[in-house]
Amino acid sequence: MNYKQKILIPLMMVTVILSSGCDDKQQKEAAKKQAIKKVLTSVVAIEDIAVNYRTTGSVVSDQRIQVASRTTGYIQKILVREGDQVKKGQLLLELDGADVEGAIQQIKANVNKSNSALKDAQTDLDRFQSLFKRGSVSENKLRKVRLQRDIARDTLLEAKAVLKTAKSQRQYTQIISPIDGVVVARQKREGDLAMPSVPLLTLESTAGLLFETYIAEGQLKNIKQGDSVQVEIDALAKSLQGIVARVVPSGNPLTRKSLVKISLDNEEGLLPGMFGRTYFKVGVESLPLISVDSLCVRGSLRGVFVVEENEIAYFRWLQLGKTNAGKIEVIAGLEKGEHVIDSPSEQLHDGDKVQPKRF
Repeated sequence: MNYKQKILIPLMMVTVILSSGCDDKQQKEAAKKQAIKKVLTSVVAIEDIAVNYRTTGSVVSDQRIQVASRTTGYIQKILVREGDQVKKGQLLLELDGADVEGAIQQIKANVNKSNSALKDAQTDLDRFQSLFKRGSVSENKLRKVRLQRDIARDTLLEAKAVLKTAKSQRQYTQIISPIDGVVVARQKREGDLAMPSVPLLTLESTAGLLFETYIAEGQLKNIKQGDSVQVEIDALAKSLQGIVARVVPSGNPLTRKSLVKISLDNEEGLLPGMFGRTYFKVGVESLPLISVDSLCVRGSLRGVFVVEENEIAYFRWLQLGKTNAGKIEVIAGLEKGEHVIDSPSEQLHDGDKVQPKRF
């Protein structure tokens, strides 16, 4: 055996071994592709989906009150702070009543003086009536004495009326809450001078809360008073059902949006100022719906495996919408009547042969 033969024989053996290994690998891959996978499939259905218009807004009180004094006086005590819950009739603050009490005492003195003057005038009248009967005084003199008595009586009635008014001022030195609510602002501090019509505290009622939001002018035709609307409150982590109470058609000239107020039922923990979102139903559209379990990810794309008539599974990327009750909207990528694989496994690949079981 020459040198060339010695070299060629080992090379031929290596070539045979490599070609045999490649054939085995190709056969395994072909067998793998031909392996039939049993899968469950469902038929894509078209359903009517509500078209929602979403906005943001805040909870507000339908009753906001500026508490003020009806009399002038220095603030002696403020018994509440911002954020405090208050009840109707609860004492909120006290004013210094020294001026009021001084005025009452002064008016009482006038009442006593007027009462004494009336008694004196009545005594004179009684005496002059006796003299008139005896003919000792003229009728004109008696008339003048009677007039003095009437003036004294009217003066006493006037003084008593002033005293009653002064006593009524006592109640205004103790200011009470007119509603059940929450203190949202304190405009004055202890020692400040309270004056009529100048706000001291701001209260908001916790009953009859509203949700305020703004809608685009193009949506005014779709939103009417009395419409039902879903309101999600972030702080409560729950959804509430509301009713459109008022729509203000006069829009803001800068934002081109109009104010909408939504009435809410009393909900524990719901307070003015809480942030939330609204979902107004403004129409209906027909879209395919599939189970969320049908979705899978292949190469960073979300989609489903669709089974064709040849029982081959093909991965299809989808444009998806909102999820609700375990189902998700398909905006693009599927049509009615197509079969998608439910809960596809990670071993399922594009082009795999499957044996579908439909239900």
